[in-house]
Amino acid sequence: MRRILIFIRERRWLRDLLCSMFFFCMLVGLDGSLRFIYRGVGVTSFGAAVPWGFTLAWSVMLTAFIRLLPQLIQRIAICIIGIVFNILYLVNAVMYVAKGNFFSFSALIFAADGFKFLDASYLQVRKLVWFCFFCGLIAMTAAAVLSPPGPRRLPSQIISLALIPLCIFAINWNRDKHLTDRLAIHFNIYQASLLYEDFSNLNECLPLAGLYQYTFRDFCMTYGVYDRLHQIENSDTIAELDTWYAERETDPDNEWTGVYAGKNLLLIQLEAIDTWMINEEFMPNLYEIQQKSLDFVQHYTPLYLDAGTFNTEMIVNTGFVSPFTGSTSSMYSHNTYPETLAKLLVQEGYTANSFHRSSGDIYNRAEIHENWGYSHYYSGQEMGIKSKDLDFDTQLLKAYDTMTAEKPFLSFIITYSAHGPYVDSAVSEKYYNFAAQRLPKDTDEMLIHAFAHAYETDQMIGQIYERLDKDGLLENTVLVFYGDHYNYYTLSDEIVMAQKDVWDKNLITRTPFFICEKHTQPQKIEKVTSHIDVLPTLVNLFGLDTDGRYYVGNDAFSENGGYVIFGDYSWFDGITYWNSLGNAEITEQISQRNAEIKQRLQMSWDVMRFNYFDK
Repeated sequence: MRRILIFIRERRWLRDLLCSMFFFCMLVGLDGSLRFIYRGVGVTSFGAAVPWGFTLAWSVMLTAFIRLLPQLIQRIAICIIGIVFNILYLVNAVMYVAKGNFFSFSALIFAADGFKFLDASYLQVRKLVWFCFFCGLIAMTAAAVLSPPGPRRLPSQIISLALIPLCIFAINWNRDKHLTDRLAIHFNIYQASLLYEDFSNLNECLPLAGLYQYTFRDFCMTYGVYDRLHQIENSDTIAELDTWYAERETDPDNEWTGVYAGKNLLLIQLEAIDTWMINEEFMPNLYEIQQKSLDFVQHYTPLYLDAGTFNTEMIVNTGFVSPFTGSTSSMYSHNTYPETLAKLLVQEGYTANSFHRSSGDIYNRAEIHENWGYSHYYSGQEMGIKSKDLDFDTQLLKAYDTMTAEKPFLSFIITYSAHGPYVDSAVSEKYYNFAAQRLPKDTDEMLIHAFAHAYETDQMIGQIYERLDKDGLLENTVLVFYGDHYNYYTLSDEIVMAQKDVWDKNLITRTPFFICEKHTQPQKIEKVTSHIDVLPTLVNLFGLDTDGRYYVGNDAFSENGGYVIFGDYSWFDGITYWNSLGNAEITEQISQRNAEIKQRLQMSWDVMRFNYFDK
């Protein structure tokens, strides 16, 4: 072995060759192993030519680039590129396990806050992932160590220099040849060119583009590189938005228009409270309220962003859907939103405040909520909740007087107790035995934790309802409850699917949504709704000053809408569940619906990307 090492060290050409080979193999190996391990994700096969074309071109280009550098700088470049892509490799695997989606740079605006809720149980990846990850690090180290000293020979430099533009040409040719012949959306929503152009379905795009082209395009989409390169097109986009909104059909007034005008509004976003968790045993208070409410039994909350809570929080308050990739924090904190729920109610003389246990810098809520029209965001600390009690929703009652101080009021409450991780949490410690004793002995451990956490949230709801009744406020207060996302803290979609009796990862997102007002007769509403419909519905019920044309969704009591849009552009209207992977026949009705969905989402994304209302 020693002789071999000496032999290699003394032959500069061999070191140069081995250095390039290890670096190239590291790049190809990371991409190939990631797509192989997750080859069942998406419709692009592991052996498809398009991703391999991107990967080989990127790998050759980066290898040619490092060959042009002197030894010290070459070693630094090898380590930087190697560490970045080895980390991205692992992060993609971890994100898929934890969230069901591959990594996007757009998730970084939530990363600092997400890490605060990180738990080791979310980081379980296959052993093969770790093996390939460490192989990548070994290959990177070998390439750096073998980097040869001295200047490269001129022919070698010329070849390397020529390979870089050739690879750039190959990348663009591969894209133009295979990913720009776009058909209309209603023909095939999983068409490769459509997926690549929209770049909104991460689980389709990474297998389609390969790790390196995926990372490059995702970075450009997230940080607005394409927008900056095409600023000249902005005026055309604004004109398209003007035309779209001017011609859009609005929801007409109906028998529900203005029935709650002037009443107080208590808007409660239920953290991880799923449909199967609301029952007489573990959530008796919420169950009782649900039975005397307008109960939207086919309500869905698809996940468009990795931050599930903020995803719904944003949509319900603004009526817009942010880009599935490409969001920046300023879109929420600095863009102009003139027709948010808070701003419309404030115009009617309401006070508007929001309440949540987390500090105002989590997801930048303090600044964002103020931008949406709330006078103040009350954190747990401001409500007087001790640090050890922050996970308990019943502590929110410390702010009850603030929530109901001035009338009419809008108080937006985000609960927390059902948030994961569950194991070893303070809430589970208090209620685990209570839940376990009331469930069959063979109940999955995570379900026991889920019910234990739900019980704490229910205690808060019971207490606040009792206080409202005692103070005579129920006579003039509307309570709106909705789930922020399905309960994925059980860590197993199969468990949740079994509870809901569905076997599809889109339909699993059915969540609670009901509206309680003391003088309104309860009824079950079968029309399909989703989080995009909550704001238009409340605008109609409270008779607020907007016709709703700028919202993505529709008033649930109108004849419009009536379907849920999932994150992969699939949709469900209560009768038809359309997903191109499971539908062979494309009818005219399906074609029209697909086109409408795409148009609504694109308009919303353009509004946010170009800050449309800041005129």
